[in-house]
Amino acid sequence: MPIAWLERSQAGLVDELSRRLPSRAGSIFRVAGEVVCRQLAETALGALRRDLQAGKREAVRELAQALLRELATKGLNFADLRFFAQTLRTIVHASADASSDVEVGQLRRIDDWMFDLLLVSTMHFMSQREESLQERAAQLEVRQMESQLSELKAAVVEKTQLLELIRQASTPIAPVVDGILVVPLVGVFDAFRAEILTEKLLQSVTSARARVVILDITGVPVFDAEAAQLVIRLAQAVRLLGSEMILVGVSSEIARTIVELGVDLKGLKTLGTLQTGLAQALAVRRLKIVPL
Repeated sequence: MPIAWLERSQAGLVDELSRRLPSRAGSIFRVAGEVVCRQLAETALGALRRDLQAGKREAVRELAQALLRELATKGLNFADLRFFAQTLRTIVHASADASSDVEVGQLRRIDDWMFDLLLVSTMHFMSQREESLQERAAQLEVRQMESQLSELKAAVVEKTQLLELIRQASTPIAPVVDGILVVPLVGVFDAFRAEILTEKLLQSVTSARARVVILDITGVPVFDAEAAQLVIRLAQAVRLLGSEMILVGVSSEIARTIVELGVDLKGLKTLGTLQTGLAQALAVRRLKIVPL
């Protein structure tokens, strides 16, 4: 298709489009700058000329892709695409109106080409926008998962610290005299507390080089089979370290329970009160309390 008028005016059209694009306040073209606007203007007029000459609409797709490639990362929106197509149409129509050799029907084909430019650009733009939104949604999901994981880690740390406080405070072990430890049991002992007590007591016996351990069960409300087994295990563990255990706080009710359960406390000294237990421990250590 003869388009001599477009070839003659192409350089001037490039200049005019390059000038008009950045003139719109708030447009992406003002942000992009003069060099980018001129490159886009040259690409646009070249694509229009090639498609009109070939009677096809292939270069228009390359132009749409070039627009998105250059401007998508700078904040391109639909209003910018429409402004580009409308501005290009306006200056091309003005040039055609001023020419005497424009063939009948060329302006209609130019308008169809401009419509294709806007349509294809919009479709590519929406596709990229959808991909961007999906990527942002994925990133948001990852951040939410990371936040939940961070909260979970914090909760685990807090629980660990709380368990450590419970472990340290659940069963105080008091060295009353050199080589003598007093261990008061208070409350109901489950498997967790029993394990903690055993570990802590063995560490204390070793570090304090204790010869005698006084286990006071006055504060144990229910002396059942589990409590009895704990006492036996503690006594055996203490003996393995070369020390002796004295059980104090044995009331008549506890004594009756021990008999009913058939618990064998053979080899373990059992006394009624902490005072008598201390006196026995001092005797083992060959010590005595001197009145002030």
